[in-house]
Amino acid sequence: MFGSLVVIYPTAHEGGELIFRHDNHEWKFDTNSLTASQPSPSLAYVAFYSDIEHEVLKVTSGRRVTVTYNLYLVDPTSKVGAPVDTPSFKGISSLQTTLQGLLKSPEFLPEGGTLGFGLAHLYPVTFNTQLQEMANYLKGADAHVYQACRELQLKPLLQVIYDDSESNREIGIMMDTIVSPEYDYEGSSYECALVEEYDGVPVNKTESSKPEDSVWVAEGKSEGEFITWVSAFNVQSRLEDAHTVAYGNQPGVGYIYCSPCLIVRIAAACDRV
Repeated sequence: MFGSLVVIYPTAHEGGELIFRHDNHEWKFDTNSLTASQPSPSLAYVAFYSDIEHEVLKVTSGRRVTVTYNLYLVDPTSKVGAPVDTPSFKGISSLQTTLQGLLKSPEFLPEGGTLGFGLAHLYPVTFNTQLQEMANYLKGADAHVYQACRELQLKPLLQVIYDDSESNREIGIMMDTIVSPEYDYEGSSYECALVEEYDGVPVNKTESSKPEDSVWVAEGKSEGEFITWVSAFNVQSRLEDAHTVAYGNQPGVGYIYCSPCLIVRIAAACDRV
């Protein structure tokens, strides 16, 4: 499930406005005013991603009648009919143009490096989710960034960065897989297991920190990797346990929401031809 569609019938009522909140912004959808102002009976509808916080205000009089549809992504190969393509973006985006110009400059990351994009949306995952397969389900601006990098022959990778409580809040452990918190590592910490057992890489989550601030780098257990963040790491990137109740109209057990970051490794200037 990636979103919801709500259809509101033109029944007389007061109240019942829909409130949406995302990324410190709030919108009000006053369906009663919309339908009442039409010259003939009309339906109102609104669609939104499932990571959008939404609230229905109290109906103070009358009857508010709605139908809500849960929207699911479907593997096109499992259905008969024309395949559904990933949205294409015509023309070269400003991001693509900027990246293209930087890659041509010998002064941009002359020794090579890693770019990081904090994603704008949250995505439903399980502990069996294959991160790279999620590229087919990226939304809006996230899909745009991914496509721009692909057009430039770069190899964007979806990664998950875990908190590293043994270092500091600006340091994380980057993984290419989602690891269940249900583990028993004979007294070792979770972070230690991620680095030593699963080859997790200590990284900086902000421009003001560096991998050397990690205890795992200091102890010689990993070299770490510095990330130049093009867009800030999403502070909502939290992987909790398997019992988290998911957003949506039919909350369920077993799903969590996270915001993987997009990582692009750039070759040295002498190799960027």
